[in-house]
Amino acid sequence: MKIETIDVDQQHFLLRLSDEAGQVEIIDQPTSIQKNSVLFFLANNQIVDVLDDHQYDAKKTPARLLILTPNGDIMAAYLAQYYRQKYQISHGEDTVIPSEQVKHVESCAAIFDPLLDWLGYRPIGAAVAEEKKAKSGKPQHKWTKQLSEHPFYVDYQGSKATVYWQKRNQVRIEKGAILSQQMPLNKDGSIGYSARLSEKIRQDNQAAITDYQTTEDVILKSVNEMGMFLYYGGTNGWLVLVDDEGKTLNEWTI
Repeated sequence: MKIETIDVDQQHFLLRLSDEAGQVEIIDQPTSIQKNSVLFFLANNQIVDVLDDHQYDAKKTPARLLILTPNGDIMAAYLAQYYRQKYQISHGEDTVIPSEQVKHVESCAAIFDPLLDWLGYRPIGAAVAEEKKAKSGKPQHKWTKQLSEHPFYVDYQGSKATVYWQKRNQVRIEKGAILSQQMPLNKDGSIGYSARLSEKIRQDNQAAITDYQTTEDVILKSVNEMGMFLYYGGTNGWLVLVDDEGKTLNEWTI
């Protein structure tokens, strides 16, 4: 992402992106909103809600808004729904992103995601959740060289595989793995965010898949990606991976 111009004062931050990508604006109590924009309602450095410009009501505006205005033919309603899913924010009846628009929306969001992540805004309740997580003493999983040569096995939701955690950020799935064919759906029959992400991981590795079976080793970045690739996720992969003696990867690495 390249920046074309930046304008800043005490109540307004405007960043225009080059290559006609669009702009990002942070403003206190705006008097007007550009068409086809996505609005992040901010309070105490947290994201309270995400709307598109058609849902905007000036009477209900909080002290500060972060506004994304992409260029191109992307529908703001779909982009807003992408961010509600990303930040796990419920907003009444959510918009369903048509399957043919998913890649287009994700491509547009990829322009803005690094900046949003860098700014550090989190959904409301995230700080509380992180504090509870810290207090719960959730174990961290430690990789070792010895572990890299130890095989673990998956037999879950129709998927089967032999897996190695070969490097700290590399999980290798041996060729011959069988992928689950049963995609989980939302209650309304639509495809959820996790399932779409799983499909993307499979598409990225399509050259290694024939008839839901891998024809060569597949290397992913994490146990979580491994789970989405093999069985669409939805459960703790550290407990799904089991060695010859029935000991889970979780038990090996906590």
